[in-house]
Amino acid sequence: MIRNLLTTTFSRLLIGVINLLVMWICARHLGAEALGTISLIILGISIIQIVTAILAGSSIVFQTSRYNLADLLIIAWLWTLIGGIPVWFILKVFALIPTEFSFEVLGLALLGSVITINQNVFLGKEQIKHYNMMAVLQSLVLLFSLTITILIFDWKDTEAYVVSQFISMSLLALVGTSITLPPLKTIKVPKRKVVMEAFKYGSFLQTANIMQLFNYRLSYYFIEKFFDRATLGVFSLGVQLAESIWIVARSMAVLLYSKISNSRDSGYSVKVTISFIKFSAIVTTLLIFLVAILPNKLFIAVFQSDFSNIAEVIASLSPGIIAIAISLMLSHYFSGNGTPSHNTISSGLGLISTVVIGLVLIPVYGVIGAGITSSVSYLTSMLYQLIVFKKKTCIRYSVFIPTRSDCFKVIKTLKESFNT
Repeated sequence: MIRNLLTTTFSRLLIGVINLLVMWICARHLGAEALGTISLIILGISIIQIVTAILAGSSIVFQTSRYNLADLLIIAWLWTLIGGIPVWFILKVFALIPTEFSFEVLGLALLGSVITINQNVFLGKEQIKHYNMMAVLQSLVLLFSLTITILIFDWKDTEAYVVSQFISMSLLALVGTSITLPPLKTIKVPKRKVVMEAFKYGSFLQTANIMQLFNYRLSYYFIEKFFDRATLGVFSLGVQLAESIWIVARSMAVLLYSKISNSRDSGYSVKVTISFIKFSAIVTTLLIFLVAILPNKLFIAVFQSDFSNIAEVIASLSPGIIAIAISLMLSHYFSGNGTPSHNTISSGLGLISTVVIGLVLIPVYGVIGAGITSSVSYLTSMLYQLIVFKKKTCIRYSVFIPTRSDCFKVIKTLKESFNT
């Protein structure tokens, strides 16, 4: 498990570095307003993919070891179209995606859903190497394409980013499908039982995820409404920098979900979840501290003067980043043992916090108010999950508090892993 954790963490770290380079290129050469437009494009894609993931997402991980893969793929492919297109139409009608890129958003969302399907097949089979390889490859191709379009061909507008995304997603969808595609003779109409179980599991999980997405990103719409896309570009860059700290937590969450989904031992699931929570909390706190002490002048030198408020944005997001690092473990625990409804409730509470607090703080305090809103929302979701986890497992709250021995265990584990 540790070897997989290190491999996944290294992959996530590499992806994080690449994504930061992508954001640096866009911020430096396209400006804050273009970055704001890109943020809305990515948000629109994410909303569509969350709906398609009802039958094309984590339910595949849960069911891969239980049902025929061909049945799961047919369900996922069909639902990607049936579920994705109506959501895109709603976003288009209500102008929640940039009108000048509405059809591009649909195309990228469908390609992204295919990539997600393939990745979840890899997780369901515990093929962590394949999962990591495909994720890294997608980021590398995007960086390479963006370098050519912007730095070599001097294509200095948002279309350069969109074209680069089409290149990377198309390639990854093709490569991933060629690996996961079963023999054509095994593909048939799935049984109703498989479809209903996948829908029941996926609907709970994705309802939670779509609310969680709005916890993460509803502030984007508020900022655009009360200010402009340039202001949104500044906030979105700060969010991307702060969320890059989740690399370790997200890597651990992927492994935790894979382990719990394939385990029938509830005691093991609880024990490993607690260990992951402590590890995640310690590392994330250290990382957020290192980023928070960076001077604002450094961010201005790297990203230009358009992004002069980045340090303040990161500081306002810091408590929430730590909360999410813990929440990710709890979310994957509930999902992995087949009780994702708790994630739905958790996300709902967080979303209520985002709406109420965001409408009060963002119009007055701008990007700082948005950061505080996000932190309160993340903390609200995490506290609910902790309460439920404690109640279901009958453990004491004190077990969640990292101690000096926990810190030494983390260091010892890392040393032993690197020496093996």
